[in-house]
Amino acid sequence: MNPEVQKMIDHSFEYAQEILIDTKEIYPFGAFIDTIGNVHPLEFDYNPKQMPTVGKVMESLKTYCDGEIAASRVKGYALAFEAELTLEENKPAKTCIGIKLTHIEESNIPDFYMPFTNNESTVEFDAIFAVKP
Repeated sequence: MNPEVQKMIDHSFEYAQEILIDTKEIYPFGAFIDTIGNVHPLEFDYNPKQMPTVGKVMESLKTYCDGEIAASRVKGYALAFEAELTLEENKPAKTCIGIKLTHIEESNIPDFYMPFTNNESTVEFDAIFAVKP
């Protein structure tokens, strides 16, 4: 795997864990890798009184990042979000942090997920796994 993709994965999961531990919630965010290999956070600026839907935030982040790649200002980006996945048949769905990645030098990057359990006083994280799109 491209080391820049790994940097975005690491940054995104670390940031998502911090948010969950601090707030017990997660809202979509992104990260991008600039042309010299540094990762930067990217969040949607919104008015809390008129909070957009998760889908709108994801769409806006993707549109912005795709434009930055097209303009050669970034080499790749990661979009992080909350998802529910059924990991075992006849078992309840697990809540996960999901990450979708795009990079100009690598295609067919799998989506990455980290299941978590949000208890009253703590957040517990399970092992990260990948799913080919």
